Amino acid sequence: MSEPTTVQAATDEMPPRRGKRGPRSDKPERILEFLRSYFAEYSYPPSVRDIVEGCKLSSTSVADYNLKILEREGHIRRDRERARTISLTQPVEPTRIESSPFSVGIPLLGTIAAGTRSLVPEGVDVAHAESRITVTPDMLAGRDPERVFALTVRGDSMIDALIADSDTVILEEATSVDNGQMAAVWLRDDSDNYCTLKRVYYEHGQVRLQPENPTMDPIYTDESNMQIQGRVVSVIRHPR
Repeated sequence: MSEPTTVQAATDEMPPRRGKRGPRSDKPERILEFLRSYFAEYSYPPSVRDIVEGCKLSSTSVADYNLKILEREGHIRRDRERARTISLTQPVEPTRIESSPFSVGIPLLGTIAAGTRSLVPEGVDVAHAESRITVTPDMLAGRDPERVFALTVRGDSMIDALIADSDTVILEEATSVDNGQMAAVWLRDDSDNYCTLKRVYYEHGQVRLQPENPTMDPIYTDESNMQIQGRVVSVIRHPR
């Protein structure tokens, strides 16, 4: 008669993930949580140096090693040849700050293209606003209300950044942005002459305006052909 088989009781606690040399470090999970928090707060990617400082890592090489793990596991996408190109495969909602009881009126200047083209005059002309909208100070993230304006989004090229057609973007007047930041960009050329909402990447003398929609291609243009009109500060999402 055969001996009874011993079955090990299952436990509620999952065993630690193991790598080739032992239990897996918690660094990938710490970095992923940092990335989610950073995107929620700023809506653009951190630099590797930001990750090193935010996760208290010993070097950029340690950060790069663990970013490769996250990329391999499908949590992030990135272009290693360019700065600030990390994106999350699962977008996060922006941080919701407790609203202030006070309100601020800012000008609504018209529409901004996110997939379709919209003609705009050169520069930001607050004096000729279509109307004004009321927002809470926390939505300005500390910006000067006199330098902030709003635009209504038309199109779905930024849908993976949780910005959809008919949403309202709040922008700070700016003439430059960091790589990966979302901005209102005016293309000067006569054949273009329109304003678009995209992420901005500077690449070897030209600019890539990157949509957040996998079905749409980026726009490439010379730096001399574009003018940054505003940097995205926050988004007002409207019910669908």
